[in-house]
Amino acid sequence: MKPKYEKPPSEAITAPHSIDYEALKNSLQMSREREQLGFSEKPFNTCDAGYGYSKSQNCHKEHFVVIHFRLLCRDSEGTISTILTEDDLQPLDRRTVRWTLQGVQGTVQTDSQGYGQIITAATNSQKSQRVKLAVGSEFLYMRANELQRIITPRPWCDADRNY
Repeated sequence: MKPKYEKPPSEAITAPHSIDYEALKNSLQMSREREQLGFSEKPFNTCDAGYGYSKSQNCHKEHFVVIHFRLLCRDSEGTISTILTEDDLQPLDRRTVRWTLQGVQGTVQTDSQGYGQIITAATNSQKSQRVKLAVGSEFLYMRANELQRIITPRPWCDADRNY
């Protein structure tokens, strides 16, 4: 799902409004399988990009960001003394995940196995920035370059069921 491109008010005047992130991702050769979890980023010149960026106005470098993650929940809370196996986990399937990454916000729908993808662009590198993920009233923060396989406690299992 395409993220909403929202910048802080001071930058809102020059922010692109209808960027085709999927096409730009393909153009920058940043497509990968959903199972290849993690963060990737590539700088690009907005005037060379196309896909909604002007070819002649406000040219600058941005960083295209793709983050693949998988959300799983466990049927327990707090500290546990056993090692979790796949049988102890269930994917947060078909959930609306709201995300925020340094002033840019969006939503993504996880698939039937709990996989999701964040795609966006920013003026600065996002590698060490914090990402907020929220499902229903549950939320967590992680560094963008650490977002991969996330195991959440029981309250996440039933948060924001979308059927």
